[in-house]
Amino acid sequence: MGRFILRRLLQGILVVVVTAFLIFIATFSLGDPFASTGEKVVPPEVAAINRAKFGLDQPLPVQFVNYLGNMVTGDFGLDFDQRRPVSQLLAETVPNTILLAVVALLFLVLFGVTAGVIAAVRRYSFWDVFVTVVSTIGIGVPVFVVAIFLVANVSGVGPFPPVPRSFLEEVPWYWDVILPAFTLAIIESAFVARLMRGSMLEVLQADYIRTARAKGLSERTVVGRHAMRTSLLPVVTFVGLTLGTYIGGAIVTETVFQYNGAGFLLARAITNNNAPVIMAVVVYSVVAYVLLSMLVDILYAYLDPRIRLS
Repeated sequence: MGRFILRRLLQGILVVVVTAFLIFIATFSLGDPFASTGEKVVPPEVAAINRAKFGLDQPLPVQFVNYLGNMVTGDFGLDFDQRRPVSQLLAETVPNTILLAVVALLFLVLFGVTAGVIAAVRRYSFWDVFVTVVSTIGIGVPVFVVAIFLVANVSGVGPFPPVPRSFLEEVPWYWDVILPAFTLAIIESAFVARLMRGSMLEVLQADYIRTARAKGLSERTVVGRHAMRTSLLPVVTFVGLTLGTYIGGAIVTETVFQYNGAGFLLARAITNNNAPVIMAVVVYSVVAYVLLSMLVDILYAYLDPRIRLS
């Protein structure tokens, strides 16, 4: 297990470095952020001073090596717009995104796993057909459609804050996070329900399940203790990678709801060609995704003792 974790950590570091390099090249190709564009007129001497201040006057390889060295110490540079440390912007937004991801995960597991188990246990019943039809429809609905529908019809109603709203307005965190979390979870719940149903049906036909029933165990024990644990394997993979996406920042959902998270921060940075913020959010997202992928592999071994990690 120790060698497995070490190997995955080394692979993760390589992924982060390669991704940082690719994003670095991509942001560089966006053009000079301090050049005159349209109505924005910047004197050449001012642009030169700004480029020198942020190290953009150096060769690209030198810039990248300096960035990696600073990144290791937690220094992601200065925001081009506000001249604030990017690490401060991450500290303000990442906790909000993590909270959103956790609440969305709770919705996802509650709706998806429950629906899948009910559909499998009551195969060919009304509930099975209902779950299958609803999940099929849910898979085909884009997330931005759900987000826009909730913004147009639910936000601003009752305790839910209006969109857009000022971040200075005090709103309890649970009312602020419920709608975007529900938007993230509702589409993915359809996938989880289908995965759980298919996996559960396969496991319920296994020999050890028939043996458990032959021993006289109750159906609740057979389903809850024996069948569900193995059936969760494909669901754990999907949910784990989905959580990595959530924690990395759900750009569309956070932008539609103007939720003050990493995804909304990234969307604004791309619009303003704010390279330090783009780099920082992408690197953070990749690190979160790599760590959660490793956690999923470890959970695999826990859920199914037949799997051994070496």
